[in-house]
Amino acid sequence: MSHPEPSREGRFRRPAPRDRLLEEIDALAIELREAGETTAAGRVPIAARADILRAQDAHRRAVIALAAAGSAGKLDAVGDALRESRRALDSARALLGRR
Repeated sequence: MSHPEPSREGRFRRPAPRDRLLEEIDALAIELREAGETTAAGRVPIAARADILRAQDAHRRAVIALAAAGSAGKLDAVGDALRESRRALDSARALLGRR
């Protein structure tokens, strides 16, 4: 995890957009791993498993898009994939919470 660095004025700068996206990718990977373990163990609704797979796929697309993005202007695809992954993960959690 990157930490903001102090600028000359002693104030902290925000991390660069690429760094923030990388942090979100890493955090989401941990959540997806945990959710995958939950759905792999025991009986869970098939829709929850499908949502987890959809979230994992979108996460992989975010990783690939980040690696392919040459400039900050090309990071929109990363953010879109992360939002899709997060929505699918939230949907799976909602389904699992209803059991």
